[in-house]
Amino acid sequence: MPLQAKLPLLMAALLAVFVVVITVATYAILRDYAASRVQERLIRATRQITTLSSTGIVTQRARYLPIVGDSALRRALREGRMNPRALAALNKAPLPTDSGLPVELWTADGRRIGLVGDDVRPNLAAAPRPELAEPIASARERSVTGSDTLIVTNLYGEGGRSYLWFVLPVREGRRVIGYLAHQRRIAAGPQTDRTLRELSGDLVSLHWRNVDGGYWAGAGGEPMARFTGVDTVEVSATAADGTPVLFHEEQIAGTPIVLGLSVPARSVLAGPQRAVRQLLLFGVIALVVGSVVAWLIGRSVARPVADVARAAAELGRGNFEVRVPETGEVEVRRLATSFNLMASELGAARRALERQTREAQAANSAKSEFLTTMSHELRTPLNAIGGYVDLLEMELRGPVTGEQRRDLQRIKASQQHLLGLISSVLDLSRIESGQLPYEEVSIPLEPFLASLDVLVGPQVAAKQITVRQEIRVPQLAVLGDREKLRQVMINLLSNAIRHTPPGGTITMTAAPRGNRIAIAVEDTGPGIPEDKWSSVFEPFVQLDRSLSQVREGLGLGLAISRDLARGMHGELVAEAGTLGGARFVLTLPIGDYGRAVPATSTAETRASRA
Repeated sequence: MPLQAKLPLLMAALLAVFVVVITVATYAILRDYAASRVQERLIRATRQITTLSSTGIVTQRARYLPIVGDSALRRALREGRMNPRALAALNKAPLPTDSGLPVELWTADGRRIGLVGDDVRPNLAAAPRPELAEPIASARERSVTGSDTLIVTNLYGEGGRSYLWFVLPVREGRRVIGYLAHQRRIAAGPQTDRTLRELSGDLVSLHWRNVDGGYWAGAGGEPMARFTGVDTVEVSATAADGTPVLFHEEQIAGTPIVLGLSVPARSVLAGPQRAVRQLLLFGVIALVVGSVVAWLIGRSVARPVADVARAAAELGRGNFEVRVPETGEVEVRRLATSFNLMASELGAARRALERQTREAQAANSAKSEFLTTMSHELRTPLNAIGGYVDLLEMELRGPVTGEQRRDLQRIKASQQHLLGLISSVLDLSRIESGQLPYEEVSIPLEPFLASLDVLVGPQVAAKQITVRQEIRVPQLAVLGDREKLRQVMINLLSNAIRHTPPGGTITMTAAPRGNRIAIAVEDTGPGIPEDKWSSVFEPFVQLDRSLSQVREGLGLGLAISRDLARGMHGELVAEAGTLGGARFVLTLPIGDYGRAVPATSTAETRASRA
């Protein structure tokens, strides 16, 4: 995709990420802030209402005290039957809002002797209501301490409404002679409604419940299902219809009743959600505007950069004549100028390199032709010299003295040495020109390395050197050209023999190294400095090994050996030795020992026969 198309998309993506992050963060902050505000208001309203309820209970107790202190009421309790004055005292208890709810008088032994209001029980001697049993027992226990605290019962349901009882003991001296019990209906009063609207709003719901959670009622006293999933840390729960709510509860002092306020979570989140929608709308508008601006910037800035990129691609494909227009902003013009200058310099350098390459190829070709011609021209007189030496040694031209025979041997040795040097030069020339063929076969190492002892035996015996062969894994085979491998190993062994002092040791080892076979030749000569390990493989390079001061040959043996190793997909390197001398390691691919070619007519067989 072009840069001028990528830039607007990139900027749009960045703006979109920015809008999303800001929106999410803003929503989280607004949500937490709104929830904390609602929770504070719920706590304040709950405490206000519970305070009002506690105050109402205290006020109601003060209303009951004149009744329980009436002498006619006490006389009725002592006599165990009602009288008109006692009944008149009971009629003072009901409030206008509680008309019809019973006010009952009970003796200390648990008999109801009188009531005011509606009652569904058949007679006054009926047993106490179940909801009164525990409060009356509690009042009896408190009578021991002389306490006349108003007792409030648990909530209970009846006929779709919720009720409770106020129970106050009637005393004569320190002795309890009876109890005044007043049934009350649960409902939020006008003061409670005003408090809810002032402190929390119309969406707040009020509920009542017993401390043990066994009974729940709504604000109007209607029974309701209990909240589930209550989280006291987050002050949240789930209503019966599955609506998440925020709520707060507090127990009304001196009662077993808990009053709570709740708000639907969706109403709390409505404000933050509305603000987030507005913010998101502004973000989308900013995103569209930013994308348009980015597109315009891309056309004015990214297009010249894209032109430079296309020109660079053409330059990479070898078109050094490509140029870019030097227009646009100052930075873009500088970039285009620098690119055009670079393209011009690269083109000139490429043309100079091609010219030098052609000249080098021509020189190399001339060198190869010269070496080939000179080698053939030198071989002819050298072979003739060797032939004449053979004729003289056979005394076909007359008798030869001992001194003359020794001179002839020196001539013949020099002639063989020159032929070897010429052959090395020819081999190097053929390798460099790629005219040397390779035949890859699997070669078993153990018999191959053993056959080398025969070929280097005279040199080893002349210097009294010990040659050891160590193959750590049996049945090893390498993949390569048999004759080329023999030439490499002979070069390495000859080099080691030349630089090993008399009585020294040469060790040949073979072992797997990864997916290759490593063949090492190590001697006990003076060794090679580590900084010279790479230079010894350069043609016509000879190092001064101080123990022997050897200067034989042209320094082509290791160069030819390395090229032959690479021709067989291997490598020849110098490494740190363990015997104090030089160590050369030849690595070749692993061959198949089971399919190794036997040495039927190779030099191994000829050497063994010799």
